[in-house]
Amino acid sequence: MDERQDIADFKERLDPELLAEMLGQGGAVSRVLDSFEDRPGQMQMLGAVCAAFNRDQILAVEAGTGVGKSLAYGLPAALWAKQVGERVVISSGTINLQEQLVGKDLPLVSRVMGGELDVVLVKGRGNYLCRRRLSEATRQRSLFSAEDLAESLAWVAEWAETTTDGSRADLPFAAPEALWHQLCSDADACLGHRCSFRGECFFVAARARAQRADLLVVNHHLLFADLALRRELGDGNTHNILPRYRRLVLDEGHGLEDAASSFFGVRLTRVGVMRMLGRMSSPAGGKGGLLQGLSAELADGDGALAPGRAKRMGQEAQGPVAGLVKAARQSYQRAFDHMQALALELDRGGGGGDAKLRLVGEVFEHYGFAAAHEAFVAAAQTARRLAKGVERVVDRLSDLDEDEDRMAEVAAWIKRVEALAEETELVISEQPDDMVRWVESGRKSKHRLTLHAAPLDVSALMNESVYQTMDSVVLTSATLSVGGSFDFWSQRVGLGHQSAERVQSLVVDSPFDYATQVRLVTPTNMAAPNHPLFEQQLPEAVYQAAAASEGRALVLFTAWGLMTRVHEMVKDRLEELGLDVFCQGEQPRDRLLNCFRENEQSVLFGTESFWQGVDVVGSALRNVIITRLPFDVPDEPLVQARMEAVERAGQSSFAHFMLPRAVLKLKQGFGRLVRSRADWGSVVVLDNRLLTKAYGQKFLKSLPPATLMPGPGEEVFAQLADFFLQQGGPTAEGVVVCHPL
Repeated sequence: MDERQDIADFKERLDPELLAEMLGQGGAVSRVLDSFEDRPGQMQMLGAVCAAFNRDQILAVEAGTGVGKSLAYGLPAALWAKQVGERVVISSGTINLQEQLVGKDLPLVSRVMGGELDVVLVKGRGNYLCRRRLSEATRQRSLFSAEDLAESLAWVAEWAETTTDGSRADLPFAAPEALWHQLCSDADACLGHRCSFRGECFFVAARARAQRADLLVVNHHLLFADLALRRELGDGNTHNILPRYRRLVLDEGHGLEDAASSFFGVRLTRVGVMRMLGRMSSPAGGKGGLLQGLSAELADGDGALAPGRAKRMGQEAQGPVAGLVKAARQSYQRAFDHMQALALELDRGGGGGDAKLRLVGEVFEHYGFAAAHEAFVAAAQTARRLAKGVERVVDRLSDLDEDEDRMAEVAAWIKRVEALAEETELVISEQPDDMVRWVESGRKSKHRLTLHAAPLDVSALMNESVYQTMDSVVLTSATLSVGGSFDFWSQRVGLGHQSAERVQSLVVDSPFDYATQVRLVTPTNMAAPNHPLFEQQLPEAVYQAAAASEGRALVLFTAWGLMTRVHEMVKDRLEELGLDVFCQGEQPRDRLLNCFRENEQSVLFGTESFWQGVDVVGSALRNVIITRLPFDVPDEPLVQARMEAVERAGQSSFAHFMLPRAVLKLKQGFGRLVRSRADWGSVVVLDNRLLTKAYGQKFLKSLPPATLMPGPGEEVFAQLADFFLQQGGPTAEGVVVCHPL
């Protein structure tokens, strides 16, 4: 039976036996995959996904590294799309997984199906170049008075003549954010069918490809944006971001709560607000604003308007409107200044990093907040007056059909300013609701100020937006359970709102032999992280651990400041061993990872974003060094608010919030090491609470069953060096004599 006949045997729903035959030894998958391995766990997950699709269920699957979960859900999803004629959406949290799905895993599924599967990676429209906006920008170079923007604009224009994709990822250089924001496809500025560039529009072409696709691959943020729009406009509305779908796979499900919090929240930055206002009218009074450019065109008198009217319009654009823009800028600057002064005065963090201030009861009572609140309310009112003032100018110029492009840009800007006013009032509100509000301020730079508002609990939003709207949902990750239980994660992401009959769960263990492949090393004579000696001992411990493996080490931190301090203290010593040392912040994340992958004698220091989504297969990574158990900082505003909510519910915030979150994150960090059956190495945890505290057992029971190697630092690092020698790792000359910590 060939691959096409396999597909033809399906009826209206998925046949689990035929699916198992296709994935098993001698089946369709083995016939197109040279490196095929029979994986019982993958087969188990495949059956569960098939049942979830057939029975309209919600399935949560923790699939350990190496299970092959993307094929276990990709094959049923693809066959459902082809057999039933109903597209399936696959959402992930990281670019790495999206690229793997589109570039490797789903093309394999397509080969199994005889090349009949249409897979499309869907990006937000802001990722695509708008030809009309590029043409307008090129025509009005005065909008880009900065030399670097003008040069980048010329490069983009040259690239636009050759690109077939038109997406920002296809750019051969990094376009400045301020430039791309003015060139990208924008719903508010889109002329639709009236656009003369519609026939060659990159976004329209991408949307047409999505409409024809069997499988759509998206990220979590884009998915939430689409689901929110469907709630507002209806499932069949043509303005929805994605074409209609009722089956959904959520990969990297461990990050859903954070992704939902980010999407349903609000974030205002001083720099962002000032940039938006400056887009309409240059603060320097030059030719860099939309209306300033328009008034210059009107003054040229090209025949569209009588000279007298053109002059009056130009004067109004340069006069009253410019005055409103200036007033709005001053109003927001005043408000941000008040808030920054308050944040710095009340912040108790001290030291380095940003000052963070949660906007709660005692802060509301402070005289400084009253001034800041009043200033932001006034700023929002000024923004509304500005929007109305510009709108009046636009109304008077409505007969300028030949300048429709610029009018569309101005109309889009008006909508953004109206949204700014609403977001300002939301983020500064004192009304009791389910939002957590806080401020982050740079201690030295007045430009670094951000106001946040995020939902306290996203479970109801997840239930209403996702589970209630979909016929079936598959959620999966390598890290969903704590001590074998899904309870913590499932409650946080809203599965508790669904009936027990509809929600199914499954744990599929990794096929890797962790006891043989991995050593879990913990020095017992390290001070506890809350002891002053810990930071003194940490550089030496990091050095010894990295030296034992001759580099090939990823060092994970939970705080940026500690990372930079330790990096500075050990960098020269590691380089003396012939190792290259990379640190987060020195280069973009992807570039750092590429350098690390290509250099087997290197050490990479990283924080938050390196705990997950890092896939380094082979000898470039043999040692993951975790500097401390990854508990959230308890005075982080959103963490603090959620801890308080747990306490109000009568539970321990440590046991029922902080601990399970730390367990899940440690599992993510641990998972960076072994990515294939051939991988091996060590995970070094420099936090002895893993062994000395009762809750350490919760961590150990949740981790894969590696061989534990505890003991004094001088002993375990010597044993670790021996382990690497025995495995064919570093040469004898590379072994370092370890000294007591």
